Amino acid sequence: MSNLPLQPLRWNSQNHARSAFHEYLIRKDGEARKNSKSQYEVVYGRLNTQQSYDVATGFATIEDAKTWCWNHYNEKMQPYVVPDSIADIANWFKAAKPEPTDEDLSVQIGCCLEEVCELLEGLGAQTGHYRELTDLANEFKYKGEWALKRVRNLTYQQRIDIVDACCDINVTSVGVMKLLGGVDVLGAQREVVRSNNSKMVDDKFIFDDNGKIMKPDSYSKPDLTPFVKQGE
Repeated sequence: MSNLPLQPLRWNSQNHARSAFHEYLIRKDGEARKNSKSQYEVVYGRLNTQQSYDVATGFATIEDAKTWCWNHYNEKMQPYVVPDSIADIANWFKAAKPEPTDEDLSVQIGCCLEEVCELLEGLGAQTGHYRELTDLANEFKYKGEWALKRVRNLTYQQRIDIVDACCDINVTSVGVMKLLGGVDVLGAQREVVRSNNSKMVDDKFIFDDNGKIMKPDSYSKPDLTPFVKQGE
């Protein structure tokens, strides 16, 4: 088992990708070749085996086909790769927002601040500046003019400062869970990733009018009870 996160598939100009174990080729499917339609299929299989290659069909675009290939590759490689929660989350956002806008960033900042409010709620600390923080979260989450102006006018130094803060938030939030005691941090994080993945329908996300990912019938809430021990 590798201690590295799963490496991305690398595609050449012929829409062909090969990993250490798998091979994928994207091409127009049989009917599309006859009728000059833009439908695609994936010819795929495991290298160095006697098994014949399979074919997945019905992709409207090459990007749709590549997304299917990544999901298939990711699933087949899980027994051999130690999960990397940060990479999983980054890939999830890449799939959800492949071309993010300033509005998307504003909503995400609002969601981040909203989680801080939920931490305070968990502590029963809805006092002091809690309401102000909630209002600030909503200003970003619902793309208020004040919030969008700040997002759109970020300097390079501000971008660095934001990255630094987000990395520190990752570290300090893990610290909170560890110091809380009796928490399987990696297990809990993977359960949240699993829950987020259940928001996908046919490898795609559905968004509401505000650009936030909706929760379809396939969605299941994270069950964190197995990862947090009860107190003595």
